[in-house]
Amino acid sequence: MKIATSLILLLATAFAFASFPGLLTKQSRDWQFVQSVGGMKVSVDEGKVLTVDCDVSGLRKVTVKPTMINSGLAVGDVRHRRAGDRIQLTLTTRLIGEGATTTPGPLDLSKYPAGIYTVEYRDPDGALHEIGKVTLSDPKGPER
Repeated sequence: MKIATSLILLLATAFAFASFPGLLTKQSRDWQFVQSVGGMKVSVDEGKVLTVDCDVSGLRKVTVKPTMINSGLAVGDVRHRRAGDRIQLTLTTRLIGEGATTTPGPLDLSKYPAGIYTVEYRDPDGALHEIGKVTLSDPKGPER
């Protein structure tokens, strides 16, 4: 009985501090979805900050003309991982809600070593699609 009560309290707390609709609808998206909402491109700002340009609303062309419009979807997050000299990204979406946007925020890649990387989109099934190349550099310190 104590275990059941503890479990109920834990779940209630998790739901209270999460966006309930987003919690239930978060979904990893494949490359076909990304292309249908206008595509994706990447660039690097400030040495190791990756900017991912994509708009899940489908209201603007990033690399291809959108073929789908989504009024109720927002970006959940963009997951990233390094595999040698490749950076693999996967987009997740959720229902739009308070504080949600249809475009992803910048990704901090400061834990990755400086170098030239091929950026790929990784589908939930593991299929890879090349997006482009970026160069990560160590941030410059103050000049002496």
